[in-house]
Amino acid sequence: MATVLVIGATGRQGGAVADLLLDRGHEVTAYVRSPESPRALALSRAGVRLVAGELVDTAALGAAAKGVDAVFGLSVPFGDTGQDGEIAQGRSIVDAAALAGAHLVHSSVRGADRDVSTDIGHADSKQVIEAYLRGRDVRATVLGPVYFMENALNLGFSRLGDGVLANPLTAGKPLDQVTVRDIAGLAVHAIEHPDRFVGERIDVASDRVTGEQAARILSDVLGRAVPYVQLPLDQVRQWAGDEIADMFQRFEENTDFLDVAGLRARYPEVAWHSYGDWARTVDWERVLQGV
Repeated sequence: MATVLVIGATGRQGGAVADLLLDRGHEVTAYVRSPESPRALALSRAGVRLVAGELVDTAALGAAAKGVDAVFGLSVPFGDTGQDGEIAQGRSIVDAAALAGAHLVHSSVRGADRDVSTDIGHADSKQVIEAYLRGRDVRATVLGPVYFMENALNLGFSRLGDGVLANPLTAGKPLDQVTVRDIAGLAVHAIEHPDRFVGERIDVASDRVTGEQAARILSDVLGRAVPYVQLPLDQVRQWAGDEIADMFQRFEENTDFLDVAGLRARYPEVAWHSYGDWARTVDWERVLQGV
């Protein structure tokens, strides 16, 4: 059994890690901003120890990490403090893990080990954090997720509540996607096998699907036709801003895909999910009701 500090446990990614750690019998501490939030209280009822604090408070985070075997951490983009705030969060996580002498499993983004700026704010923030991590004396494993399958659960963007699947990409454009369940599977596997994973950096994708394929899969799962609708990029720019619109433009132009089959073969211990596998894990009734 490992003792693990999970950062972001009230969110989808950190929550998936915390849940899987509990399922596998590990001792989990969650570092949370609000211990009275519904998700934090649910974690507490499940046996998770809660510690309250801000990510940029390195002293408090270091105290929470003291004595643990591993830290799962991620920085949060799109916050009030912007790119500088995310970089401060990431540095604090690295420093806390180094201070504790713990194995840091850090969730970043695909390609953030490169030195060339992407001009996509949240990706460039993670480049800075990874460069900082490489300069510190800390045992670390870095995961680089691609686009999240769970983004479809944002009904304001995907429009699934309106009976369609909307996205800015052309209908036949392939997109590497990952579910937080597989990030959690690989993260927990790394925590359980530090000798194999310390020093590793792994870009992570669960499946590659086009918008048309995703819509057909959701149609099968939901039992009704879900047509694919391409959102005009100018409209996305107005709704979500330049950063998100530019990200989708890069996706549209991308021809550099991950070797999904090779990743599955390298880590067969992870219960990998196809897009259809993931869709069948979702409680769509609750999602579509906005619960």
